[in-house]
Amino acid sequence: MTRLDKQPKPLGVCNVCRALTNEKVYLNHRCSQTLHGRRCSGMFKSAMTMLWDQCESCGATGKVGSQTCSGCLAFGWKMYG
Repeated sequence: MTRLDKQPKPLGVCNVCRALTNEKVYLNHRCSQTLHGRRCSGMFKSAMTMLWDQCESCGATGKVGSQTCSGCLAFGWKMYG
């Protein structure tokens, strides 16, 4: 059995829908998520100052067994609160 490493905390978060990204190139660009059949109007902003909790389902690994964790969408972290 292989030990899964913890995922790094997300780099960016959408200021409208709270979608997460680990891609630096998306910071300060429009979110690509779909809300109510339309593209989200939010922007990805830096998440470096946000408070994060480890996902309880996967222990910040992003995986539950061999499956992608549905609790955190494979990011391993959830925003505090």
